[in-house]
Amino acid sequence: MPLTGITVVTGFLGSGKTTLVNHVLTGDHGYKVAVILNEFGADIGVEKMLVTDNPDGETASATADDDDWVEMNNGCVCCTVKGSLIQTIDALLEKRRQSEKPQFDFILLETTGLADPGPVAQELWVDDELLEENENSAVLDAVVTLVDASNVLRQLKETKEAQVQIAFADTLVLNKCDLVTETELGSITEILCGINSEATIVRATRSAVSLDLVLNQGAVTVAGRRGRKPLFGQMALETPSRVLKRGSGFWAKGVEKYAPPGMLSAIHDQSITTVCLAVEGVVDQKKFEQWLEDVLWEGTACADDDDETETETGNPKLEVLRAKGILYVTDNKSGTPQKRIVQAVREVYEITPGPSGGLEKGERMMNKVVLIGRGLREENLLPGLKKVVV
Repeated sequence: MPLTGITVVTGFLGSGKTTLVNHVLTGDHGYKVAVILNEFGADIGVEKMLVTDNPDGETASATADDDDWVEMNNGCVCCTVKGSLIQTIDALLEKRRQSEKPQFDFILLETTGLADPGPVAQELWVDDELLEENENSAVLDAVVTLVDASNVLRQLKETKEAQVQIAFADTLVLNKCDLVTETELGSITEILCGINSEATIVRATRSAVSLDLVLNQGAVTVAGRRGRKPLFGQMALETPSRVLKRGSGFWAKGVEKYAPPGMLSAIHDQSITTVCLAVEGVVDQKKFEQWLEDVLWEGTACADDDDETETETGNPKLEVLRAKGILYVTDNKSGTPQKRIVQAVREVYEITPGPSGGLEKGERMMNKVVLIGRGLREENLLPGLKKVVV
């Protein structure tokens, strides 16, 4: 039985999340989607609202029962959280199984405008109960963030939540594009790339976007489940020539010191950025894990890091929100290099087997690690990564 993919939809207040949910619940798209409306704060609670109106103002025909379960005419289901999030998803899948209807194609989870998607992404990613191989199996598929093109610049200046939501995204839906000029859209796109250059950016008006761009991305590799989205975005794929020549290096988009000409946005002082590190050769996986744990858990990156504070240096303290990468490690049985995939959400990480088939002819063993977060400085990160090479 295949795992059901869970898409977390987040975005700042007024970005169009509810309109997107309405498209899912009322559209003739052929998918059976369960939509969970949620509210996340210090504790997970119930959002006291069920979507019942479509974007045209007409009431959507639905059937409700006593358990806050609303089944729409197009076969989708809408519900709210009761108890913990994991319990809600498990109960949702079990109820669907008992109804003898086909299992859901996808689950879409909507968060509130001020939510940090990190904690819920962690919970969905590693929860053993959801990953059990049975009819109630589900797994985090991707984080989708809606961005209000007409207000995002102000939101980025006034709040930290908007930056965090953008940083966690696998896909950014740049919404309300009809309210700004093409020139403004170009500038906004550059700013978004400076924060999270690995996310796919999709333009939309009134949240109208093909669900194929939102659902079933397989952006998170877990429990052997992989989707169609490549691990790396364009920035990480295009290794600078100076890095290839040296066999190691550090590059970023939105960071003036390292960005190639033409890649800088008009605003490049965002506290959250995306950087890529690379070292060539076979790595010791245990040493790499120690380096990664120091980065994710301790906010340090090498043995001689003195853990200076933001006040002492004027620079943000090291904080990683998301990470992903590809490693070349030596297989203990065959002794030949094998690829490993690295993914992390805040302090939770996983290293899983990469594509089978060994190295391609002429392939260089260039280990790459992409980090999205604050305080990502070359002098603190690259020396420690170099030390993990055998």
